[in-house]
Amino acid sequence: MTRDAALRIVLRSVAIAIAVAAVADPVMTRTRPAPHTVVVAQLASASVASVESAIRQGLPNAEVGVRPVLDRRLPCGPDESCVIVADGSIDVDVPQDLRGPVSVIRLALPAGPNVAVKSVAAPQTQHGAGSGVLRVTLAGSGASGRRTEVRVTDGAATVGSASYEWKQDGDAAVDVPWWPLGEGGRALRVAAVPFDGEASAIDNVVEVGMSISSSPIGVLMFDARPSWAGTFVRRALEDDSRFRVEHRAGLAPALAAATAGGRLDTRALDAVPVAIVGSPNGLSEGDVSLLERFVGVRGGTLVLLPDGAPSGASARLFSGRWTEHLEATPSAAGPLRASETLRLAEASRFDTVLGTVNGAAAIVLSPTGSGRTVVSGAMDAWRYREADGGAFDRFWRSLVLESTASGSSLAVSLARAVTAPGARLPFTVRHRQMDPGSQRTVIASATCGDGSAQPVRLWPAGAAGVFAGVMPVDGGQSCDLRVELEGGAVTSAGVAVTNGATGTVAEVSDKLERFANRTGGVVAAAGNEAAVTSALAAAAAQPFVPVPFHPMRSPWWMSPFVACLGVEWWLRRRAGLR
Repeated sequence: MTRDAALRIVLRSVAIAIAVAAVADPVMTRTRPAPHTVVVAQLASASVASVESAIRQGLPNAEVGVRPVLDRRLPCGPDESCVIVADGSIDVDVPQDLRGPVSVIRLALPAGPNVAVKSVAAPQTQHGAGSGVLRVTLAGSGASGRRTEVRVTDGAATVGSASYEWKQDGDAAVDVPWWPLGEGGRALRVAAVPFDGEASAIDNVVEVGMSISSSPIGVLMFDARPSWAGTFVRRALEDDSRFRVEHRAGLAPALAAATAGGRLDTRALDAVPVAIVGSPNGLSEGDVSLLERFVGVRGGTLVLLPDGAPSGASARLFSGRWTEHLEATPSAAGPLRASETLRLAEASRFDTVLGTVNGAAAIVLSPTGSGRTVVSGAMDAWRYREADGGAFDRFWRSLVLESTASGSSLAVSLARAVTAPGARLPFTVRHRQMDPGSQRTVIASATCGDGSAQPVRLWPAGAAGVFAGVMPVDGGQSCDLRVELEGGAVTSAGVAVTNGATGTVAEVSDKLERFANRTGGVVAAAGNEAAVTSALAAAAAQPFVPVPFHPMRSPWWMSPFVACLGVEWWLRRRAGLR
């Protein structure tokens, strides 16, 4: 065999071997450093370019990229190193699937005169037929002699405002009256209007959620015998469209004046959160037993309007020892005035004193079983009901409103009143009734925006009559949760849906820092990025890891394959072979 023939065989064999290997596509492994990706999450209104540059210099071998926040979601994957750059102006939902530590770099606000919204105290619910009050706490620095206007807006409409003139730096509480525009979940934007020369405006705004309802609140008024106090309290509530009052007043042993629902029985007490009893000394043994079940088992609020010292069966409804006092001139009893008073000898540490006369408790709220009892010892406060601009009416209306949430037989409590699109909002349903042994089916459904109602699953949450659920927030400006007893009571709650800041700058910053500490990350101020990069470099210093690869998939194998076939063909042609 000639040398050319042997070379042709070798070249052909090499080409065939390359083709067979390409068809077989073998898998091999090689070691290389573990990939290190660092995501800089921009949670700041200002530019983060300087922070990004410092992180790149501190981690020259890492892939560093800046990602903005979309739909309040932290833009970090489960296996990526996450560095949050925040000034507190952008809030996010903290994820639960991040496995690595999350670090936070704080951007300081510009120096200079500034006013910040420090907190907003607001109830979760508000009746649509009445005004509300938001207590806004401001923090002022270098603002002495300036005036700050606080505005409350619902969408594009201003629904409340108040102003505050700064005498000195520090914290200031401003009560802002406002009026609801509609029903359901509403997002109220609370803004302190920046004054000329204010250093920063990102800490001037916060959004709070409110569930607005227009359903009247049921109240049962029962006068065991004619009572002036009961009559004027009833009139104060009847003159307000927020209340639906059913009443009954005993006039004689076989004669009473009453509305259709004004009965003191199990059905009537199951339907109302508040029962107000005038002249309780006239109650029978059976009446007292019903009211004890209403408060202790059903969890309602009982308001007693005595016209004398407790006696008879009704004494069981009073906690502690009460004594009667008469004065020639009226004295202040909290927001009321009275000259004939009952005073509690000694209030317990569980009691809430709403009004005192000469240092002695006269209006007392006491927890009783699952509910609570309010005793108004200002017996003739009705005589002075026009004093202080109608404080008598305001007190009783506010007391009944405040008692509604805790005394309702069917109540729903949302984890928060404002949330972001796409969130899953936990909630709790509580159902209590006069007969706890009877079983009732509870049904829940959620409606978001203009969509249709979707059923929401409930499951027992431990105590009897308590259920838990999670409401999906799909979209729109609000979502409404409707809960009903099969063939019985219905209640609802609304949640506002917004992408705005639902916490103050300080609250958002504190939440992010707690999240970083919980995950083992580093919290540092801007300019000290080295503390973060050092921690990330130490976490990334891991041994080489095996990586599978397919060597025959490289396009460079075409070069030797074509070369072998070309040279073998040329040798055959030179030898005169086909």
